[in-house]
Amino acid sequence: MRTIPGARQITDNWGPRSKKVIVDIDETRARLAGITNRDVALSMQTYLTGLATTEYREGDELIPVVLRSRADQRTDPNRIATMNIYSQATGQSVPLGQVAVPRMVWEPGVIERRNRLRTVSVEALLEPGYTVPDVLGPMEPWLVEQSGSWPFGYYWEFGGEAETSGKANQAIIAKLPIAALVIVLLLTVQFNSFRKPVIILLTIPLALIGVVIGLLVARSYLGFMTLLGVISLSGIVINNAIVLLDRIRIETDDNGLDPAAAILTATRQRVRPILLTTATTVAGLLPLWLGGGPMWEPMAIAIIFGLIFATLLTLGVVPVLYSLFYRVDFRATGPAPAFQ
Repeated sequence: MRTIPGARQITDNWGPRSKKVIVDIDETRARLAGITNRDVALSMQTYLTGLATTEYREGDELIPVVLRSRADQRTDPNRIATMNIYSQATGQSVPLGQVAVPRMVWEPGVIERRNRLRTVSVEALLEPGYTVPDVLGPMEPWLVEQSGSWPFGYYWEFGGEAETSGKANQAIIAKLPIAALVIVLLLTVQFNSFRKPVIILLTIPLALIGVVIGLLVARSYLGFMTLLGVISLSGIVINNAIVLLDRIRIETDDNGLDPAAAILTATRQRVRPILLTTATTVAGLLPLWLGGGPMWEPMAIAIIFGLIFATLLTLGVVPVLYSLFYRVDFRATGPAPAFQ
């Protein structure tokens, strides 16, 4: 991770290693000397950690009196080997070096577990201007390659922001079918038709074209906030399509125009309001794009570019789809009324 641009302050949650005394007991010699593992453990605890022998009262406080060796003697394996091991069975003391070999090793001070499995988490902060995919992208192929030679039972996974974002995306995706069903039911009830809701829903993918182009142009990334932007964008696109279809209905039912002339007239009359709505929305999101930071920038980019492309395409696609679904013939249609 230190070789990847954008990552700084790389640490792990096991922290620095600490000293530990390992005592390799010679069972044969220990039995001949009448020493048990318990005797060694109690003597080592007294020598290294300390043993509370009594308490000293000072006023209303009790201060424990601990019997322990000096600090300089607890870090030298040669001095530890000369300590006496008291035998509970014989009542005699034997030097530790006669029944065991002490050695000093460095081991992790903290061993973290996750889901009852030993886990070490390598963490890092991001440099300004970098995102999580910029750092995790180069790491993934390296981890896949290296993990092939790991022992059985070892594996890796991404945590931190990547993990939380993935869980949030899954939670949203799991509820999207319910939201889509509610939208379809509302549109069906509003228009009392199945063809018009289908026309409206077919305009939603047009916004994805602009979202992809916007993420590429702005060099942003697809994440949780981008998904929220796409969902919000879908509502705006549906609203534009509803406005256009409703105007076609007004021209047909209230003004008495034939379907072909109604499509042309409604499209020309709705161009200005839809474009003004798009322009004001884009202008309102520009500060969020330019100053929203890594959190809000992807959402603003998705809505801005998606809305621009979807608006331009919707004004042309919705009339075409309406003509196809309702089989409108333009060959016998004269020029549309002038736009007022």
